[in-house]
Amino acid sequence: MITVAVAENDQNKRNHLEQYLRRNDQTIEILSDKNSFHDTKLERRLKSRDNLSLNANIVARTKRLKPRILFLNTHQLKKESFDLLDALNNHCPDTLPVVLVKEEADDSHVLKALEKGARGVVNYIAPSFSVSKIIRTVAKGEPWVSRKILAKMMKKIIFTSH
Repeated sequence: MITVAVAENDQNKRNHLEQYLRRNDQTIEILSDKNSFHDTKLERRLKSRDNLSLNANIVARTKRLKPRILFLNTHQLKKESFDLLDALNNHCPDTLPVVLVKEEADDSHVLKALEKGARGVVNYIAPSFSVSKIIRTVAKGEPWVSRKILAKMMKKIIFTSH
């Protein structure tokens, strides 16, 4: 069983993504605050803290749920996304983040997200969005990137090794 969580600030969008993930594959366990309530004492710990930044809340929730895969719904790649990936990489090293974007991301931003710890960048509006395949691939330790990005990564490795 592969454990998956969704990081999305909008509760309705997060619920929608979690429901979508649940429908797709029975070998995937979706970790959410709702099914984490083992007793009433945990309720206080599971809620977002108003005194923390959005990124700090996401990191705290990820540490609490301990998913293998974390879908980050960032809509687009920008500085805040890279800061969050850095924080997740430092505080939740066993969680593999996959960034969900609404539109095609610039190649340089995708490469930067991968450098910061993302295991993939996915346009979730695209018709080829296959959640089960993405989860299985990333869970095996493989990145979910286009061949074009893979070629750019290889070029960068070769360039820096000379």
